[in-house]
Amino acid sequence: MKKLINYLHNDLYLEIVLFVILVLSFCFENIVDVFKGYYEILTSSSILLTDYVYVGGVGATLLNVSTTLAFYLILIKILNVKITGPIYSGLIMVIGFSFFGKNLVNTLPILFGIWVYTKYKKIPMKSTMLSILFSTGLSPLVSYCYFGLGIDWYYALPLGILSGAAVGFLIPAYSSHTIVFHEGYNLYNTGFAMGIISALFYGLLTLFGHNVKPAALYDASHSYLFHALLLVLSLAFILIAIITDRGVFKKYFKMLKTSGRLITDYIRDFSIETVMLNFGILGIVLWLLSIIFQIPFNGIIFGSIIAILGCAAFGLHLRNALYIWIGCSIAIIIRLAVRDGFQFEMDKDMSTIVAFIFATGLAPIAGKYGILYGIIGGFMHMVLTPLMIGLQGGFDLYNNGFSAGFEASILAVCGEKIFNREKKFNAKKSKNL
Repeated sequence: MKKLINYLHNDLYLEIVLFVILVLSFCFENIVDVFKGYYEILTSSSILLTDYVYVGGVGATLLNVSTTLAFYLILIKILNVKITGPIYSGLIMVIGFSFFGKNLVNTLPILFGIWVYTKYKKIPMKSTMLSILFSTGLSPLVSYCYFGLGIDWYYALPLGILSGAAVGFLIPAYSSHTIVFHEGYNLYNTGFAMGIISALFYGLLTLFGHNVKPAALYDASHSYLFHALLLVLSLAFILIAIITDRGVFKKYFKMLKTSGRLITDYIRDFSIETVMLNFGILGIVLWLLSIIFQIPFNGIIFGSIIAILGCAAFGLHLRNALYIWIGCSIAIIIRLAVRDGFQFEMDKDMSTIVAFIFATGLAPIAGKYGILYGIIGGFMHMVLTPLMIGLQGGFDLYNNGFSAGFEASILAVCGEKIFNREKKFNAKKSKNL
């Protein structure tokens, strides 16, 4: 029993999370409807913003989450990869984006491309595990080639496989190159790299006459379920952290002094309990905001929240997120006042809510340079992010990471080269892996 508890603890209880999601997937519809919905998910174009709850139902969506997570957990065990902060972040992002855009059918060709890359470079597959976890953000490109072009399957199938393999082959090297552009101040660096690659494929499809339009498909009919899941998950992580480490708050307050600049590993630098406490606190804050502002949860919003909570092990905490969210709020208030007469409509403002959540990609900017830079960064994110989906066509699930890459580079240049100001609250420098 002690060995089992230690095993689950070292994997941050992901197997239990997987089991709970799998059981829940068959609690809302009968088994036939669940698998019918799952088929609809696997055969959808998955382009942004496509909520799998809308496409296949809540049971099928949870089944998609559990099967996708199980695949990556098994792969990690096969490759004997240790769960570090970045690896944990990648796994949680897999969970989050499996609610909208990611499934096994559209991720396998990308993994094949990464495997080809490892053979070409003669490196072990396990060394590319981060790329494996993060690179499937371009999964909608594969699904769109399969099911969105309206061409015969014997053309669509090889085109989807070839496109996914090309993405997988490029991402490991390209994402390590793009981090130089923003100097590690964008937590969602792979999203920036994939946005550029996505723009290339979007341009090619446009060149050949395909009018690619982003989707707006989402379903908030199970909002109560997702609110409850977020609250229970957050409280459970906080409780486990406190029970297993009575000194966890002391470590947590030390962690709040770090900037979060890539590459950060909070599991290594602090502890598993600190990461779980950080996860839970961020989750509670986002849950409270959703209750206060009466934001209904659909698969996209809930999945986005879960995805960023993974960065609780990878550079994100309440102190460096708060200033970003203040900047976002200022931009939202100005827009509502000037353009919308303070009328907030869910159908029109879905992308705004998602951008608010993912603006945390700029958290290292606030962590390094302080309040003013964080507020400006959040404001910039709300201004620029809506434009980015038009550049990459909706194929990059990490669209906000694409936007944050440009914003982080601008702010980093201002902070380092133009104004050359010291850190605002004596942020500690994050350790490198």
